[in-house]
Amino acid sequence: MLGPLALQALRELISSGRLKAAVRASRDGTNWVALPELAELSDLFASARPTPSLELQQAERLRAQMRAMQSLPAHEVFGLKPTANLDELRLAYFRMARRFTPDHVSPDTHPELKKVSAEIFDFLSRRMRDAEATWTQAVQAPRPPPPVVP
Repeated sequence: MLGPLALQALRELISSGRLKAAVRASRDGTNWVALPELAELSDLFASARPTPSLELQQAERLRAQMRAMQSLPAHEVFGLKPTANLDELRLAYFRMARRFTPDHVSPDTHPELKKVSAEIFDFLSRRMRDAEATWTQAVQAPRPPPPVVP
């Protein structure tokens, strides 16, 4: 949630591309509408809307990146060192997965781009669950008994 915010500041954030995750706004704090539905902002979205062919190209690029990540260990998928702890993995996961959550994909996004975004979100979520399971098993693994000293 971002606000309260002056209309001019909101326009500047949208036009500069710095506000990508926001999809709704409210004038009174209770009634929320999609940003493009606000007359004061509609001109920004009309000129910035990507064409279907660009979205298809983006979908294919994302799909290729996901294929390249399939064989990588979790720490590499999330851009971390092999010694990263579980909290670091979780933080990196949330940063990366946020871009692909269904809540952050615009309703007018090309269906193929929506589909690949969902696939990436699922892939990242599975990778994180696997990393958590591996981490938990490593922590709970029984340690060998100390050597017996005669």
